[in-house]
Amino acid sequence: MRGTPPPVREHMTHLPVEIDRCETVAEADRLMEAHQIRHLPIMTGLRLRGIVSQRDIAAARLRHGDALHEMPLESICSHDVLTVSPVTSIDQVAEQMLARRVGSAVVVDGGYVVGIFTKADALRALCSLFAKG
Repeated sequence: MRGTPPPVREHMTHLPVEIDRCETVAEADRLMEAHQIRHLPIMTGLRLRGIVSQRDIAAARLRHGDALHEMPLESICSHDVLTVSPVTSIDQVAEQMLARRVGSAVVVDGGYVVGIFTKADALRALCSLFAKG
């Protein structure tokens, strides 16, 4: 299959669930479970501050035990967030995710978070690109 890869905006999760940096790990866990997601952009108002994943929480749980749930998210999140534009092609986003060994990229347009592209979104895109029909 050859051709121009589609932009990430066609396959991202639009308007992702977000959480404030001051919230606790317990609240992040609750949100992830309620929405069946694995990544949460961490915000201060409209400004992206970091990202937390289920994997981050699991690693922090090993280090901090039960005390983890009351810790602020900012203390365990990644501040080095992979951000991309909505017009970035999905192959470029996937290459960046692989190179940085991350499970998601936050899609930012004009300084605002407009989406998130995760490994699950990448697999859905792959399925749709090769769907028979």
